[in-house]
Amino acid sequence: MTTEPHEEQVPRWVWRAVLAAAGAVTAVTLAAALLIAGGATDPPVAGPLVWADEALGWAVGVLAAGRDAWAAAPALLPAPPAGFTLTVRARLPADADPLAAWGVWLAEPGGSRVVYAINAAGYWTIRRCLPEHVAAVALEDCPALRSEWRWLFHPRLRPPGDANTITLHREADGAIRLRVNGERLGATLVDVEGTWGVWARAGDGESLRVAWERAEVRAAG
Repeated sequence: MTTEPHEEQVPRWVWRAVLAAAGAVTAVTLAAALLIAGGATDPPVAGPLVWADEALGWAVGVLAAGRDAWAAAPALLPAPPAGFTLTVRARLPADADPLAAWGVWLAEPGGSRVVYAINAAGYWTIRRCLPEHVAAVALEDCPALRSEWRWLFHPRLRPPGDANTITLHREADGAIRLRVNGERLGATLVDVEGTWGVWARAGDGESLRVAWERAEVRAAG
């Protein structure tokens, strides 16, 4: 007489545990998605919007090949230690020379300017131009605030034809943090005087027109 092999059944409590774990994972995933959609992972800002400009009629216009230009914004930044978040969005033409560049500068007491710039080749830099260097020498002749910040490639920079956003945010320790397209890059202490503006440079090959799209300042109340 033969007997059928006995099939060992998984205990019911094991199935319940598996289902409970799957439900927990689904709930956590959904909650994370809702937080991201609600902006919980967005970079911090200093406060509400206090100034915005959609036209930037004061900014740099057409530049001849090999030339650069500086322009001061009509709005001031709050004095230290007040927090601020300064954002500028601009677009280089699709056929821009790789050396074409634009950036945002902050004035320091004494006339120096700290420049946060990006170029058409996908590089960024942070430099300090002394008063005698402003509009008198190439940006490369201004020393970088750190040696590794002379020109550093970053994959989050978008190519010419697409808009890039430069954000300068004063952090709790007083350092000014550079963010490009939301990506946190270099941070260093800067003695912000209040005046700021934009800078642009044409490449060696042809003239340049930067499409300035928006600038805004957010500040603590």
